[in-house]
Amino acid sequence: MRKMGFEIRGLTMLFLGLGALAALGPARAQEVIADTLIVQGDLCAGTDCSSTEGFGLDILKIKHNNTKLLFDDSSTTAGFPATDWRLTANDSTSGGVNRFSLEDVTAGTVPLTIRGAAPSNSLFVSNLGRLGLGTATPDARLDIEAASNPDLRLTTTGGDVWRLLNDSLGFSTILVGTAFRAVVVDAAGNMEIHGMLTEGSSRDFKTDIVPLDPQTVLQRVAALPLPLWSYKSEGPSVRHLGPMAQDFYQAFGLGPNDRHIAPGDQAGVALLAVQGLNQVVAEKDRQIAELAARVAALEKVAQALVAARGER
Repeated sequence: MRKMGFEIRGLTMLFLGLGALAALGPARAQEVIADTLIVQGDLCAGTDCSSTEGFGLDILKIKHNNTKLLFDDSSTTAGFPATDWRLTANDSTSGGVNRFSLEDVTAGTVPLTIRGAAPSNSLFVSNLGRLGLGTATPDARLDIEAASNPDLRLTTTGGDVWRLLNDSLGFSTILVGTAFRAVVVDAAGNMEIHGMLTEGSSRDFKTDIVPLDPQTVLQRVAALPLPLWSYKSEGPSVRHLGPMAQDFYQAFGLGPNDRHIAPGDQAGVALLAVQGLNQVVAEKDRQIAELAARVAALEKVAQALVAARGER
């Protein structure tokens, strides 16, 4: 059956015995109280408690050179949870770590540890369930804040280590150990990648596949304005060349709106226009070949006439 818990009234409760008895000397008495115990005052438990113990605003104090608090679940009935837990303050060996840990005694693991001298708000959970790391006012489900260069490290044990970094260059994705940043997004929304940009283009990803006339696309490309311009966020010193999204959308109707151009759409239009131009060139080549054949035939006729006139 489940064990009964102590009833807490007033300021605190006593842990299965009178901790104050520890101050009376090395001889220790064990006392079992088979009833509710209410302590209407402060309580110190541990071998280092004294009769003149000061509490300040503390109600319960555990004072010992090896401070641990065990939650020993005595449940034996099948189906009831029975994991034992321990709160440990500091390592018990010389040269150990100053820490406060939550230990799963049953599994032999330490799920949570806070090192001594950790800064304020190292871990903060708001009333909205938001988690702040370095902040007491998280604005998202996870909010990481630092005085400079906040980052997030993703490590595969024995494998690659990736780092997300927010610094003066922008927001970056970095493979730790390399001399470059894989992706950088700056405050103006510009994205820079170190390697190739690959877009999904498998036939398996697509539907409603319709062929287009290359000649029609070529004519529209020929009529498409291609001005020189600058982004407002970059200023006039940085120049670019290419169509306006509104003109591109009006000409081809590609993409979800008239404010953006997908690289794949732009490449597709260019490739189809090249096909159209190739058709034009092929037709010109056919016409030239036909004219060349006619010229060659005329030259033969002319040569024959010249030869016949010379025989006279």
